[in-house]
Amino acid sequence: MAVEQFVSKTLELLQEEREAEIEETRIWQENISLKDLQNKGVCLLKLHIGSQSTGLYGRTVVVLEPRKHLGFSSLPSNNFGPGDIVGLYDTGGCTADSQIGTGIVTRVSQASISVAFDDSKDGLSFDTDALYNLLKLANDVTYKRMKRALNTLNGYSNGPAGNLINVLFGDTKPSSQSQPNEVEFFNSNLDDSQREAVSFALSQRELAVIHGPPGTGKTTTVVEIILQAVKQGQKVLCCAASNVAVDNLVERLAQCKAKVPEAGSPRQTAGVHSETFTRRHPRSERQCKHHR
Repeated sequence: MAVEQFVSKTLELLQEEREAEIEETRIWQENISLKDLQNKGVCLLKLHIGSQSTGLYGRTVVVLEPRKHLGFSSLPSNNFGPGDIVGLYDTGGCTADSQIGTGIVTRVSQASISVAFDDSKDGLSFDTDALYNLLKLANDVTYKRMKRALNTLNGYSNGPAGNLINVLFGDTKPSSQSQPNEVEFFNSNLDDSQREAVSFALSQRELAVIHGPPGTGKTTTVVEIILQAVKQGQKVLCCAASNVAVDNLVERLAQCKAKVPEAGSPRQTAGVHSETFTRRHPRSERQCKHHR
């Protein structure tokens, strides 16, 4: 599939997903009671302001808490997390008429939830004696980032990622580079398939894929590849489909005393320094395999 076709189709699907998410939020607001919304974990009712302060870029960070004076010491079970877009409402409900403003969740604990509001844009003022409802809204931040990335891909012509894009879309074949020196492994416990995979990945210019069932040592192999790449003076960027996966990689690298700076917002995949390394879903083999 050509880049233009891929971008066009993906943008179309992305828009459909976005519209479905917005429609789902609208249905929640119109047809489900506030109590049921809270039971679903997407709404918090009758919160009061515990404190407020000025945060990053002049935003007002409001800490919302349950009514402790009535014996509510912790928030109900919920699905709120850092980076979520939320609507703040008065106790009249969670409708457009009762909405006070929208903000971004910055922190969630058992006893409180912190939300950052842009005063300059919304002209908000908060009453410390009032009660508020908080509703999780459709998040357009991820949508905008994905759309921007796809449009950038569509217009990409010359640059360091050009060869990689051509390989990924099948326009050119992967190329290899010579490895004049024998690899001296940091981890002496690697088996033969892992050592072979490390040497293979280091010899590839654009892309190397390592895949295998759980427990076959893929992460251990990736850690060795990263350490070898850093030893060669390369910069390494590590990404994964979840924060947990990246955290696991960070912990492994930290044990090897590697310098691992994290990058990104709480909802983004964390990262550390290198060349892009791609993994695929497990296969049926019981050994860690490599393929071009």
